Amino acid sequence: MTVLVVGATGRTGRPLVEQLLEKGHSVRVVARSPSGLPVGVSSHPNATVIEASVLDLTDQEMAEHVAGCDAVVSCLGHVVDTKGMFGAPRRLCTDATRRLCDVIEKNRPSRTIKFILMNTVAVRNPDLDENRAWL
Repeated sequence: MTVLVVGATGRTGRPLVEQLLEKGHSVRVVARSPSGLPVGVSSHPNATVIEASVLDLTDQEMAEHVAGCDAVVSCLGHVVDTKGMFGAPRRLCTDATRRLCDVIEKNRPSRTIKFILMNTVAVRNPDLDENRAWL
């Protein structure tokens, strides 16, 4: 299976990408800052890292990255503070979701493409000993 993941450097995206690669899937990662990815991801033979902000990609570029994918997963979210939630870009998740869905539809895939929206803002994972984010 080929999966495109946006928001892959965050608390939700990073473990998702690692798990997909461990299971043998091909993963395309869109990341503003690929240095936020673990070395095991960025150097993995089944990983393609696309250095870009999802909102800066043209519709054509986005269509090319989505083409051939079986699933698209958005793990985009905002840092839980006033700048993260109310600063630019305020509509990151909304705009990216709309554009990704539009591109999937315009590509006219011959099979159904799964679109998964994941986010864990202010959720703590006790198994990973994570701290809860508070305003």
